[in-house]
Amino acid sequence: MKISDVVVMSIRQVMRLRRRYRGALIGTAIGTAGLITLMTVGDSVEDNLARNLEILGSATTVKATIGYAQYEDRDVEDVRRLPGVMEVAPAVFSFVDKISYLNKEKIGVRLAGVEPSMFRAVYLPVGEGRPISVEDVKHARNVCVIGEDIRRTLFPDREPAVGKVVVFSGMAFEVVGVLRQAEDPAFQETVLLPISVARAKIPGMFDIRKMYILPRNWYAVADVHKRVSALLRGNEPRYGHEVTFEEERVSIMKNIAVTFKFFLYLAIIVTLVLGAVGVTNVMLALVKERTTEIGLRKAVGATDGAIMLQFMCEALAVSLISVTIGIMTGATLSHVITGRILHTAFAQNAFSLSVLASIIIGIVLGVISGVIPARAAGKLDPVDAMRFE
Repeated sequence: MKISDVVVMSIRQVMRLRRRYRGALIGTAIGTAGLITLMTVGDSVEDNLARNLEILGSATTVKATIGYAQYEDRDVEDVRRLPGVMEVAPAVFSFVDKISYLNKEKIGVRLAGVEPSMFRAVYLPVGEGRPISVEDVKHARNVCVIGEDIRRTLFPDREPAVGKVVVFSGMAFEVVGVLRQAEDPAFQETVLLPISVARAKIPGMFDIRKMYILPRNWYAVADVHKRVSALLRGNEPRYGHEVTFEEERVSIMKNIAVTFKFFLYLAIIVTLVLGAVGVTNVMLALVKERTTEIGLRKAVGATDGAIMLQFMCEALAVSLISVTIGIMTGATLSHVITGRILHTAFAQNAFSLSVLASIIIGIVLGVISGVIPARAAGKLDPVDAMRFE
């Protein structure tokens, strides 16, 4: 008998006995769909973290500080071009004696000249108004964003601060935003203004001595840290550079994510294994039910190998059919979850990899689940099998 005939016969047999295989089909299909959904959606979510790292605060921010010198514009651009870097925020800092609004004033205020990228690199949420914009920097506008503590001092009783004009360093600035619960408490008492204004109009705020670098995701933090350190020390080897990130916090978050994914994958593997066990049990039951048929086939010349091949093909067909159903279900779920629920891009590479993994797993499970029943069928004595009732 040709192998193609055995395959066709096996598929027909599975379709005829599809009700017997229902439990095993469902179990394996659910496991496959779960695997595909988890791999695809998980990859999309991790990629989306690159655009939503505010849920992690500033733990993933790499901070670069130079001593007794300054960073040049080329240093900033070189860091921006490094692999794994999403945002680079150069900043200049100083202090002023006071900031005032009408007859109210706050003594001892920190100034920070920043670019718009600063609000993402350090996670500075704006509760009222807006952050510093690209146009503010480009046109050197006298605008500022103030910390919550400054707002409470200058604008008590929840008086709106946005649109008001405050004075510091002998100049008037329009308040365009108010920070809300910045992770670093120092920014609650900081006035942020466009870096172009700070460097051009305020004495002592020209030299860039600090940069904040935001990696694309938490897995890239350590690599970005090494690249930034090597680049800056290569550009300015004569001066000391301090390049740091919160390694412990990042490690804790990565461990939590790995542990969570481990248990999810473990649950999926258990589901797939149970599906394979179900196929094995059904096949063993069918061997007993078809004992007479097996004996008759052997009596007319079927070899042990042909009998084993048929049962192996049946088990493999059950596994691949369920995997196919699981792939279609997983693809649908992945598109719905990423597109309509999470509003993230569909991870095509992760999906392709998960489909390939599902097919390989399906073939392996099909072969494993068919070995025992196939051997049991192949070892039957034709005389005894034909007498079986």
